[in-house]
Amino acid sequence: MSTGNPYQASSAPMGMMPKVPNYLVQSILVTFCCCLPFGIVAIVYAAQVNGMLAGGNLAGAMKASNSAKMWCWIGFGLGLLFQLGYVALMVLGGAAGMMQPQVQP
Repeated sequence: MSTGNPYQASSAPMGMMPKVPNYLVQSILVTFCCCLPFGIVAIVYAAQVNGMLAGGNLAGAMKASNSAKMWCWIGFGLGLLFQLGYVALMVLGGAAGMMQPQVQP
């Protein structure tokens, strides 16, 4: 009879689990600096990685890690796009204001 964990998804022994990045720091930075909604989704997935690894679910940990990474990049990309759009609108608005004729009293 086997003495191993019947719920363990990986065939690797518990001490031999590979390192799976959780992207928690990146998720928090994206949340505060770039895009709040997508950063929160990334934090949720990042928080699941270590628990799944501790439970021996390597496939689930990899999936959660990849999802956290994906949401980090989506949040970073949309945050960067928003910031570039904001700067472009400010520059165009300033240029449009300079093109108006000055009225002298």
